[in-house]
Amino acid sequence: MRSMEANKLRGFRHGRLWRATRIAGVVLCGLTGSLLLAATAPTVPGKKTTKKKAAVAATAPAAPAPQAAAAATAAPSEFRSSQMQGSLIGTPGLWNTQFAETLLPGQASAGVYLERYARDPGGLVFTDMHEGWTVGVTKWLELSFDTTPYRRIRLTHPEELTFARTGTLSSYNPVAPFARNPLLVGPVDWGLGATIGLASQDRGAPVGVAVQFQEHFPYNADYSHGVNYYGVSTTEPRFNVNFLVDKWLGSAGEMAFNAGYQHNGTADAGGRVNLPLRDQFNYQFGEIFPFYGRLQGIVELGGSVPFGAGAMSVSPTPAPLDVNFGVRINPISWMGVNAGYRLSAHASDSHSIETNPSGFVFGLSFGPPPAQPLPPPPPPTPSLACQVDQAAVTQGATVHVSSTVSPEGLPYTYSWTTTGGQLTSNQASATLDTAGLAPGMYTITGRVDNGSGGTADCTANVEVREPVRNPPTAACSVEPTTPVLPGAALTFSAQASSPDNRPLTYAWTIEPASAGHLDTTTQATAHLDTTGATPGPVSGTLTVTDDRGLTATCSAQGVIEAPPPPPQAALATTLQFKPNSSRVDNAAKAALDDVALRLQQDANAHAVIVGFATSNEVARRRALTPAATERLAEQRAVNAKAYLVSEKGIAADRVEVRQSTDSSPHQAEVWVVPQGASYTGSGQTFDENALRAPARPARRAPRRRTPPAAAPQQ
Repeated sequence: MRSMEANKLRGFRHGRLWRATRIAGVVLCGLTGSLLLAATAPTVPGKKTTKKKAAVAATAPAAPAPQAAAAATAAPSEFRSSQMQGSLIGTPGLWNTQFAETLLPGQASAGVYLERYARDPGGLVFTDMHEGWTVGVTKWLELSFDTTPYRRIRLTHPEELTFARTGTLSSYNPVAPFARNPLLVGPVDWGLGATIGLASQDRGAPVGVAVQFQEHFPYNADYSHGVNYYGVSTTEPRFNVNFLVDKWLGSAGEMAFNAGYQHNGTADAGGRVNLPLRDQFNYQFGEIFPFYGRLQGIVELGGSVPFGAGAMSVSPTPAPLDVNFGVRINPISWMGVNAGYRLSAHASDSHSIETNPSGFVFGLSFGPPPAQPLPPPPPPTPSLACQVDQAAVTQGATVHVSSTVSPEGLPYTYSWTTTGGQLTSNQASATLDTAGLAPGMYTITGRVDNGSGGTADCTANVEVREPVRNPPTAACSVEPTTPVLPGAALTFSAQASSPDNRPLTYAWTIEPASAGHLDTTTQATAHLDTTGATPGPVSGTLTVTDDRGLTATCSAQGVIEAPPPPPQAALATTLQFKPNSSRVDNAAKAALDDVALRLQQDANAHAVIVGFATSNEVARRRALTPAATERLAEQRAVNAKAYLVSEKGIAADRVEVRQSTDSSPHQAEVWVVPQGASYTGSGQTFDENALRAPARPARRAPRRRTPPAAAPQQ
């Protein structure tokens, strides 16, 4: 095993791969030296040499961006690190996540990293060394070169791979499909890339957006080296298209999201191996957040999902998912020392033996040094213009004066003076109170001072005129607007005001005076008590007077209507009896049914039944005595009441009985008396308890019919 590994290392040192690695190292050293020279070179005034958070405007804007404001207010001794340090492939970013913001022309970023991670199947533990650097060509284009000159693979579960055992690729790892020895060492690939910025937060966009194209070429493309000798990668180039998005979070740092397509092609190794690899969807999400001035935290989440046609390595196909978290320490502003823990979560759980998921990321990152903010130039001499909202006002009015200064956005000090009135200053504006001023012309003068000896003045004139004497206004109304009965209240209300804001007094009068009594005559609202008032129209008139004697009048009309007549008792029906009889027959019952219905419909009404009788109701018979005649009349009334109470359910206290022997033989009158009315007809009351109401006849039991005898059976 040692001899095999030694042969690999000797082949690696003595081939074109070793020469490419030496060239990459020389270029990386040259890039590092150029970064050192750029860090120590003085800043040229007027030339943009910074990226993100370091741009400082020559004149302070009206609302500076948070990054520019932070740079402008930073103390000269405050440490600020480069925010565009290189990722694992040298482009500006975190470790595996790249920023969408592109480098400025002439700027460069680089990275040298060592990482370890694991992949299934086979339990492959990779240890990769990455080198890369990127150069800004224009403000929206950057070019990059990256390489993986060294990879060490430790194969922990060879029983899961078929290439080592049978020479077939029915079960393989898509990262290193030809891995078959317990320990593999060799170079992987090198690549070229171009990143095109579509939107930049440096140029006012809310987020950074970029598209990136990359092509990677394997160092070992033939069968002898790529398959038999090294076996650390595939033998075919791969092409990537990535979509990059990032967002500045102010003091919270920056987050980025990458998503892209990777085309893997078919590994044929000169026609001796035919392995169509599946394409991949790659994604990365990360955030860098500052802990302190020199210490920054990094968190990343990323993975890949194979898709499309191609050979299936195992079923289900692994979809790796990695989580990285660690720190970036900046000993100097343009360089960072990176260290992080990497956890590999495998999407395939079909392997009985789990691989250690722990790994690491360690390396150095380089970026363009941040520029120091230039001292601001002296402010220019200002100019000032004044304007008032009212050029002519009446005495006591308020005038607002405002000013316009040029250039805007600089710190200024304002002062205001006036030739009359009370002036209140509020920086770039002022307020003039003209109370007590005599009619005439007054001048307001404003002055602005930029604090560096530059001043400017402006003036505005205000004419104070004699105020116009406007009388008050008034409008009256009455509630309710419909007629009311005597005793109800009428409310007279007024809406009065003075255009000149003068105090007002009120005086109400009522016409006619007999319409009632007002509770007040000096308020805006007055209530009229109409108790005892004569029906008819009533008018309320208001006179409003200000303190100058100017008046206004208004009136409103209401109506007091005559009360409705009181309710009257009404004759509901007349019941007819046979001579000398008090029996309530069916015709009388039908009439009493109608009376009961009316009492049920009006729960507040009651009935008065007056029984009539005469002594000579039966011709050619001896006349009844006066006592017998009264008892006959009373019995007729009591029997009618008994029907209403016992048969129709009318309460006994709602039916009053009377008797009369004056006229109308053998009949009874039934009166319905509504609530509020009184019965004033004929008849006298009597003690109905002295009479017995007729007993209700008992219901006769039906006669039982005797069934016929059954016929004898034959």
